[in-house]
Amino acid sequence: MAARDIDLLFVSSPPNLTWLTGYDSIWYRRTTPTGLAICLSADTTVFFDSGSHVELVHSGTGLFDEAIFFDRRKPGPAVDTIVEALSKRGWLKGRAAIERWSLSPGGPVIIELDEKMTAAGATVVDGSWLIDRIKMVKSEAEIDMMRTAARIADTAMTAVRDALVSGMTEIEIQGLASYAMSQQGGEEPALRIAVRTGPRSAAHHIPPSRRKIQPGDLVWVDFSGCYNRYHADVARIFSLGEPDPRWVDLFDKAARSIELVVEAVKPGDPMTEVHDVANAYVTEVGLQDRAWFVGGYDMGIAIPPDWVGHTFHSGLGFEAVNFEVGMSTNYENVVDIVTEDWPGGRGGSYIDMLLMTENGLEIMSKLERRLVIV
Repeated sequence: MAARDIDLLFVSSPPNLTWLTGYDSIWYRRTTPTGLAICLSADTTVFFDSGSHVELVHSGTGLFDEAIFFDRRKPGPAVDTIVEALSKRGWLKGRAAIERWSLSPGGPVIIELDEKMTAAGATVVDGSWLIDRIKMVKSEAEIDMMRTAARIADTAMTAVRDALVSGMTEIEIQGLASYAMSQQGGEEPALRIAVRTGPRSAAHHIPPSRRKIQPGDLVWVDFSGCYNRYHADVARIFSLGEPDPRWVDLFDKAARSIELVVEAVKPGDPMTEVHDVANAYVTEVGLQDRAWFVGGYDMGIAIPPDWVGHTFHSGLGFEAVNFEVGMSTNYENVVDIVTEDWPGGRGGSYIDMLLMTENGLEIMSKLERRLVIV
């Protein structure tokens, strides 16, 4: 905050609130600004939440010095409660930052908070990504959480592999993965579990359907293990029966890219180095016309409905950064066959979590990257 000349930071982004305080709720209303006020010149923090969450806050979720509650039904009075409390403390006399890129509350509430802080005497600036950039570098304790999440993901993916049979629906596979993660103490991940099969396997970001998988189908499954809200992403591809050999060759080539990335990228390298190494390889082996997405983004603590961080390997996120020890990102090599008719499906990918250590990148999943026949 001092480096960016910020006197007051009002944090409303749900994952940032969880990272700073441990607060966790299943519902962050768009109409009211749940948030944490941090003042550069004060030793105390003030948390603001809906009056309907008194018991939630008092249950022990969230560590802060003081909690103030507002009416859950009225955005205007809720903002008034916040601004009045901050003004009484003298915290609105300098530069006040709000997270304009926050999934909660809704945009009109952020605008109203901006306007009323300004009217109270503050110079309001954008504080987006300040917390996000700091929390990208994981502590040893956080890395332990990530490793646990990765083990949960591997266990669940193995359970999916062992249970796949013809006639099972994509929704059943989703439920199986969710149950397997819950058995290991895993929580609901911040993005819905993805299952794509057969002719739907190149329909990116489509939710699981009631389609029944058939002999010969490719089955692509992607989810994150989640432990104390820390996420570890993994995706694998299965074939119900012997696949067309072209699929085996395609996915074998795709799998090699992550090994080259791990060999090449070290602490201090720009995150774009992952993108450059991976795409050079994809071009070298002739997959550039098949590659839908090669790269990834930072991941860690997350709250539904999103686990995607604010930086991308391509540099096209909100900030371009260099790798530091403790950073974690996912890595995807998504290949599609949409202009040809190969039996079994239309594409797929391997997705893994990468952790930057003092010695370089570590692949967190222990599962093989190969087209598994079931």
